Amino acid sequence: MQKLNYLWRIVATGICFFTFGLGALFISSLIFPLQALFIKNKSKRKQKARFTIHKSFAFFIHLMQCLGILTVNKHNFSQLQALRGKVVIANHPSLIDVVAIIAYLPNANCVVKSALFKNPFLRGVVKRVGYIDNDSSEQLFIDCANSLSEGSNIVVFPEGTRSKSGQPLKFKRGAANIAIRCQTNYQPITISVVPTTLTKQESWYDVPHKKFVITLTALAEIDNSKYFNHENISLAVRALTRETEQYFCKELKLNG
Repeated sequence: MQKLNYLWRIVATGICFFTFGLGALFISSLIFPLQALFIKNKSKRKQKARFTIHKSFAFFIHLMQCLGILTVNKHNFSQLQALRGKVVIANHPSLIDVVAIIAYLPNANCVVKSALFKNPFLRGVVKRVGYIDNDSSEQLFIDCANSLSEGSNIVVFPEGTRSKSGQPLKFKRGAANIAIRCQTNYQPITISVVPTTLTKQESWYDVPHKKFVITLTALAEIDNSKYFNHENISLAVRALTRETEQYFCKELKLNG
């Protein structure tokens, strides 16, 4: 019975990945063009597109739960319903972290890799929702400032890539640059995945021996204002990055 359950979860994971790709094509080729046809205001159209992604990601997480692949635990997420104009930062243990966050966070924007704008399954989605390309730092800060001023929350993984299981976090300076240059606070979220799965070292079919549990915990907002008027932005960015990295290590109990 245990082996059958394991085999089923491999098949179910494949179904989920197929559904995700198919859903992205369906949304970008049908839903978004219909929204463009009936919603003429660009800002409202973008907000509607993000709400569509929010609901589709919520459906995807629900599907994974129904198929017996995962269980989701959320803590303090009710406080995020009124969140506006903040940089949401989180550690990045698995491939589905951003899906899980956006599933429970309406009107979220993201800084994404340039490669996604060339991905045949996802490029239509990232363009329509106005996700921010990380290719040009100058344009990135302009786009982030505009998005934050509209009340969107920008999701950033300070590590820049998925964590290596069991190793201390290593934050890059991108999130701190955005927070300081756009003068906004952090909304931290910790993510744990037990047993580990969909890590950087694992393929999608390397499913764990049992259903995994993803736990999302929204922590108290971090006030970044002491860094906003620092005379040396580079030093301020480094200091905030180091401070935030230590904070996450402590919260995740990775600092020994």
